[in-house]
Formats: sequence, C-alpha cells, structure tokens
Amino acid sequence: MFGCSKSVSVAAIYGCHYPDKTMSPLIPLLVLNAIRGVGSIRARHLIDAFGSAEAVLDADPALLLQAGAVGQMVIDGRKDTRLFDDAQRELEFIEAHHIQPLIYGQDGYPKRLLNCPDAPTVLFKLGDIDLESKHVISIVGTRQCTQYGRDLVHRFVKELHEALPDVIVISGLALGIDVESHKAALENGIPTLGVVAHGLDRIYPYNHRGIAKQMIQQGGGLLTEYVTSAPFERGNFLARNRIIAGLADAVLVAESKEKGGSLVTASIALDYGRDVFAFPGRITDDRSNGCNRLIRLNRAGLITSALDLLYAMNWQAASNPTAIQQTLNFEEDHVSPLGRQILDILRDRGDMRLSQLADILPDTERTALLEELLDLEMSDKIRNTPGGLYQLR
Repeated sequence: MFGCSKSVSVAAIYGCHYPDKTMSPLIPLLVLNAIRGVGSIRARHLIDAFGSAEAVLDADPALLLQAGAVGQMVIDGRKDTRLFDDAQRELEFIEAHHIQPLIYGQDGYPKRLLNCPDAPTVLFKLGDIDLESKHVISIVGTRQCTQYGRDLVHRFVKELHEALPDVIVISGLALGIDVESHKAALENGIPTLGVVAHGLDRIYPYNHRGIAKQMIQQGGGLLTEYVTSAPFERGNFLARNRIIAGLADAVLVAESKEKGGSLVTASIALDYGRDVFAFPGRITDDRSNGCNRLIRLNRAGLITSALDLLYAMNWQAASNPTAIQQTLNFEEDHVSPLGRQILDILRDRGDMRLSQLADILPDTERTALLEELLDLEMSDKIRNTPGGLYQLR
C-alpha cells in the first residue's frame, strides 16, 4: 500500500510561481537534518545552542562533543560530502519548482508551530495559502469513511464557510475523510492545505493529483517536512500528523475507528493545547467507535454542526454577529461570591486552567473551587474545553 507511487512533475501539475529568494541558509539546514540520528528535535536544540545550522556544521569538535552522542553524529555526518550534494540538488529542485522553504526561527515560519516542541526545522510549501489565517481548522478521519461521514464533512464545511469566510481547512490529502475535507473546501471556495508525508516531487495517492492541482489554483497549497530524496515510509504518515495538529486552532475528528491515525492526531492536538472535537456516530458502526470514545472520555467536544464549533471556540460568526459571540453580560443574581470572583478573573485574564485559578485563589479549597466551577458550567456561564481550560461563555 505504501510503496513508491508514480512521480509527476510539480511544475506541470501546479504551474505556480514565486519570486526568487535567497536560500543560502537552507543548504546547511538540509545537511544537518539528513545526518543519521539527528532529527528535528535535536537539530533545533543544536541550532538554539550554536545560532544556526551552518554554525553547527562549522563548530569545533570539542564544543560539539559537549552535546554528547548527537555531537558525535554531527562530527561524523558532516564529513559525508554526499549529504551536501543531496542538499544542493534539493535546493535546485526547490528553485526550479518555486517551492517556498519555511525555516524555523525565520520570518514566514508558521507561528502556531513555534510552541510545538517537535516542530520541523524546515517545511516546504507549495502555493500561496496564508498559514497565519485567523481561523484554522484541521479535519481528519478514517480512510474507509462512510456516506454518513462524507455528508457530515460537506455540510459542516459549507456551514463553516457561511459563518467564517476567512477560515482555512487543513487535512492530509489521504483517502477517505481527508480528501472529502479538501473537496468540500474547494466546493465552497475555502483555501485548503494538504500536509503530505513525502517530498513534493510526487502526489500520493497518485489519483489525487487533480485535487492537489485545484487546491493550489484556488489559493490553497501543499506542505511537507520531507525532501524529495526521503524514503517513502509508513512512519512518515504518523509523523506528519503533528503538523496537521499544530497548524490548527482546533482539530475535528469526523469519523474514526477505535484505532487509527486520526486518533493520534487528536492526542497530539491535546498535548499542544489545541481544542479537539468529534462528530458522534451510531454505536453499532465501527467507524464511529473512535469518535464516540473520544467524546466519552472527555477528550473531544461533541459537535453536530459548524454552529456548535463556533460556539465552543468563541469564534465570531461574520454572517450573523448576534448568533454566536463572547458573552460578557451575565445574569449574576444567583451567583455566589466565589462564582463572581471566578467570572471576574476569567474576564480580566482570559482562559485559565484549574491550577491557575487555584494559585490566584489560594484561600479556596480545591474541592470548593471545583464545585463552584461545576455550578458555573451547569448554569451555562463558563465552559470547560477538551484541553482543560475554563473560559467564559
């Protein structure tokens, strides 16, 4: 299933153009990433310590050895001239096909990824999609989706666009829910980004190349952390899920079995502090078991429409400003003094976790605080997000 598929010229597919940019920092970064055993997290630590990938490769061996085993890997790896040759070929490919490199620590790198500890050191973007859009949602799900899942995704995306014209939709260009999410976005004129698990010299699955072309032409794009020479491996598909999670404000699991990549994405999103939501499904349908379990374990908020999502995220609906909005005028006649304190804190300081509220109210017992939070939640004055944050309704 994951064998190398046909390659196809990126220029022939997309025909998009970017102005030439200086890419000199890219060569040492590509070499550093290519050294066996380094990887994104270690590369980032080295870059933070030495200032740049070039400085890492030029560093005195004694200094590198202070980094332990990874330092020795760099010392050995930088002697391999083939890595530099590969990096030069990659640079030529990028320039020839007008691909935009997004380098960690430099302008243009997605801001939402900066607080993700395992974010890639470099990303390759094709298309002019704005990754800093105000509202970004990732939609994921099973490859073997049902008509129920397809219908939900198409209806949801249509409703979302009507309420939030500036929203962008992210998914993984895979079979099933992923490609249905991209199709739904295209149908409604929404820019959509496909995060792929391979270099941009190919499209996988091959029969999605037409969708990929439309995504580029309609203001969307493709994004990857992989160079063209990277091996085509199953693990890449799981690794790219962290990018799908990290780029979004919220992740929606549309349809999922008990186990699967979409549940991995949801778990990563929670670790990143993102909100996670899921469509409920029939208890007899194995392709809804994953969603139902997320909801049951309070790891995902239950939503049935775009309106539910906007309300949960406190996103202002452009098409009907009074339909969903942050509500600051509470009827507080029946709120206890502690409840008023909590509401005032959330108004003044924004969303907070239980531990933060406990620090601000040190004289309040944790049990009493929890009981008051539950009362406020039941009276629809605050909500507890899947990520554990308390916020005003």
